[in-house]
Amino acid sequence: MKKIFLYGGGGHAKVIIDIIKSSYGMEALQGIFDDDPLKEGIEFYGSKILGSIDQFQGEVEQLLIAIGDNEIRAKKAKEAERYAKQFITLIHSQTIISDSAVIGEGTVIMPGVIINANAVIGKHCIINTGAVVEHDCVVGDFTHIAPNTVLTGGVKVGQLTMLGSNSVVVPYKTVGSHCLIGAGSVVTKNIPDRALVRGNPARVIRVKKDK
Repeated sequence: MKKIFLYGGGGHAKVIIDIIKSSYGMEALQGIFDDDPLKEGIEFYGSKILGSIDQFQGEVEQLLIAIGDNEIRAKKAKEAERYAKQFITLIHSQTIISDSAVIGEGTVIMPGVIINANAVIGKHCIINTGAVVEHDCVVGDFTHIAPNTVLTGGVKVGQLTMLGSNSVVVPYKTVGSHCLIGAGSVVTKNIPDRALVRGNPARVIRVKKDK
């Protein structure tokens, strides 16, 4: 039997719990870690908040970082490496995924997603409800493809990027790392790293400075 733990007890975790329930049964979910001390011990969507992961005395066999924010998800995944034996990948049963697609550890594929031939999805990504990732696309680690977003053929997306709901990237364009693509945007040109983009056609509003 799967023994799955989640890290993060917010709204995003509820959708992930539904995937666990439909794929493995609720008994597979062993509990949820959350750093908020006020949540410790409470019941959450049919499971229980166990407190902080660094206080847990048992074995964390399979862990998924159930946090929607890319930057925080990346930080928590790095911190949790020393606790978890494995980061699990979760794929909802109501998806269409090519046998030639590659999906990295810790990634979540939500209901209604289509991932086509030779697409490569990185680690700890969120491919959200109804998104389409077409043939030969490459999606970097810790990136979030929001509901109903479409990456057409050969698109490349960097790490830690957010593509907002109902956005479209036309074929063979590149979206950089640490970008924010506004909801409903249509990307027709390559986008540099750290860009805030929105519109149809999409325009670069500003490029964020490195931290």
